[in-house]
Amino acid sequence: MTITWTDWQATAVPLLLALGAIAVLLIDAFWSTGTKQHKHTVISLITGGTILFCLAFVVVQRNGFKPAFCRTVVEGPAECSLVLEPLTIGLWAVLLIGGLGVVGLSMYRLLSADIPVGEYHFLLLSALVGATVLAGARDLATVVIALEVVSLPTFAMVALNRDRRGSEAAMKAFLVSVLSTAVMLFGISYLYGVTGSLYLQTIATRLPGIDPDLRRVAFAAGLFVIVGFGFKIAAVPFHGWLPDTYAGAPIEVTTFLAVVSKSAGVAGLLVLVTFGVAPSGSELRLVVAILAAVTMTVGNLAALRQQEAVRLLAWSSIGQVGFLLAPLAVGDAQAVVGYLAAYVVVTLGAFGAVAVVQRHRPGGLLSDYRGMIRSEPGLGAALVFFLVVLAGLPPGLAGLFTKFAAFQAVIDAHLGWLAVVMAVNVMVGLAVYLRWVAEIFRLPADDPFSVDIETPAVAVISACVGSAVVMSLLPSALFALVT
Repeated sequence: MTITWTDWQATAVPLLLALGAIAVLLIDAFWSTGTKQHKHTVISLITGGTILFCLAFVVVQRNGFKPAFCRTVVEGPAECSLVLEPLTIGLWAVLLIGGLGVVGLSMYRLLSADIPVGEYHFLLLSALVGATVLAGARDLATVVIALEVVSLPTFAMVALNRDRRGSEAAMKAFLVSVLSTAVMLFGISYLYGVTGSLYLQTIATRLPGIDPDLRRVAFAAGLFVIVGFGFKIAAVPFHGWLPDTYAGAPIEVTTFLAVVSKSAGVAGLLVLVTFGVAPSGSELRLVVAILAAVTMTVGNLAALRQQEAVRLLAWSSIGQVGFLLAPLAVGDAQAVVGYLAAYVVVTLGAFGAVAVVQRHRPGGLLSDYRGMIRSEPGLGAALVFFLVVLAGLPPGLAGLFTKFAAFQAVIDAHLGWLAVVMAVNVMVGLAVYLRWVAEIFRLPADDPFSVDIETPAVAVISACVGSAVVMSLLPSALFALVT
């Protein structure tokens, strides 16, 4: 294969993030003056500045189309490994906003924790490099490499506490990731054997015309690829690793897993389904629809039983993945990215509130939030608003509109049975989130609720509230991410 041209603007964001990661690591290695707190502030500002610069680039290139690592072919359009287009831009914006929010929360928590700050920020930026490449990948080799660049740093981030619980959580995530990668590579090898190409566009073109005897092989190959991604995004029944990993990781890392890592997995699966292994009319889309129904049902039912805030958010995030998979199954990229944007903002805010509370009440039980609305009305109201948006209730109209868009996409595709499952799960989700809201409004016990909130946490939570309000008042902004 001969690469004929590359537009380097398509690689600008991953390259800038990679340079930022190297800069953070070098500054941490050669830092010799000032306090640990000063070093942490400088490194956090560099990390945040790098992500902000990338966001500015995304805004400038919003309507652009820039291919990279392309080669010409005898018939048809050129085959490219990376493409910057409106879908890529929308996914990049979501991923970068999530990463920036995690950096803000890290400034609040890591100052007094025994966590190597430089390594943490290096790993965070490295994972973002993989996430942004994954969102723009258009061939299977790039998809696999980018997915591993997302996964490998997160294992190390989960284990940063260096205690038994963190090590177990990291080991579970690592073993599941290895298994999922093996399954995915097995499927890719057969997909390449059937179609003769790794480029998604070429695969989508050749699949409908392959020999009838090979269609079952192609179906099984695509199924293995989707199952591999199912492990990565914790879709049921490939979800067993997620609750323990969320509970064992530092809260900032848990936030990163829930916001950035999961969004990257959904972005990769969206790219695969939309552009390659499951073109319109493929039986694999029905598989994704079934996966969505099972995932949202199991996630919401399990969340009903949880008594810890982090575990409840972990299981509810599994349920939210089911809602994300529903429009993905019918190839509605606009609905997926809009839902993902709202999910990232409110989940980031919810985890920010949990980080504040767990610093003062490490138990992390839902009962620890009792009386929060009376003693800490600002934080309590913000958390209630985030939960209401996740539930899809007014005044959290952002959640309502994104769920409506997911319903509309499914109904338009004539999947009435999936719409019924979604409606039932909306009711179950109400019970999940309102149970937590009830604790926040309940009269406090003998030990009144009280926390100290530092400036970075206030900034992140306030920004999430403001963004969610804007999304609720201007829902068109959500779906304008992909035009």
